[in-house]
Amino acid sequence: MVFLYCMAVACVLAGLAAAILRVKHLEKARFIAKMIAAMLFLAIAFIAAVMREQAMNLQTSLMLGALVLGAVGDIVLGLDVFVKDNYKRFAFLLGGIPFFLGHILYVILLLSYGNIQWHLVAVLPIVPMFFLILQRFKLVNLGKLIVPLGLYGLVLGGMMLATFNLAAQGGQLGHWMWYPGVLFTISDASLFLNSFGKGKLRELRPVFAFTVMLPYFAAQAIFALTVLWL
Repeated sequence: MVFLYCMAVACVLAGLAAAILRVKHLEKARFIAKMIAAMLFLAIAFIAAVMREQAMNLQTSLMLGALVLGAVGDIVLGLDVFVKDNYKRFAFLLGGIPFFLGHILYVILLLSYGNIQWHLVAVLPIVPMFFLILQRFKLVNLGKLIVPLGLYGLVLGGMMLATFNLAAQGGQLGHWMWYPGVLFTISDASLFLNSFGKGKLRELRPVFAFTVMLPYFAAQAIFALTVLWL
């Protein structure tokens, strides 16, 4: 178990290295660091699956599938700086598809435990409303992507709902779930601002490099560890 925790720390550190390398514009090295981090959270999940005391079940399979989709999304989005400017938004949308599907798997998985606490449904529209408010005040330019990004924000809100719902039920698994929903929201919101921000938001891109990578890999590492208890 200590070994898995060490791997989780290494995953986050690799994400930190990727952020630093992006700020320094060392893109090839940044891509390698990002792939190392992705391979580490996948390794944690599959090692945890082998270490499980119980047999594999549907929830475990959903978690592994979501993590694999996350790694695929990492690969596609990691190539963003290597494509021409007029294809960058297409690459962003293409890379977002595996994450979108992965988040849906997370929501299905997490809501399969216990009953929904309906007061938590209030968190569902938070992310899409955040996107729309920024668009309204012209802090971002979503263009034709406003609908798919709104749907993505809704799914991200669903993931927050699902993680908070499970966390509120307590237990060892629930104890871990306070964190990934919030961490994913910070990471995805930062990615959104980095990709579509205008004016002064563009000046924060070096900051976004860290607020994208660190929460994201921390969340994936936590999810990977929970394979032990699903």
